[in-house]
Amino acid sequence: MNPNKRADHGVDEEGHSYPGSETAYSEDGVDLTVIRWMLSMTPEERLETLQNHIRSVMRIRGEETSA
Repeated sequence: MNPNKRADHGVDEEGHSYPGSETAYSEDGVDLTVIRWMLSMTPEERLETLQNHIRSVMRIRGEETSA
């Protein structure tokens, strides 16, 4: 990820909120840090992250993955 393209959404690179950042959860209980983390990425970075998660789930299930 290019840190110069990232806006400050109150989260570090792992998606954890840091002191002084906005509230971590909405009134509905939604984890806002994940939303802010995803918004801090470019669309290409979000797609890559989600594809990696899908490959991980498929590996856990024992399904074939194609890189």
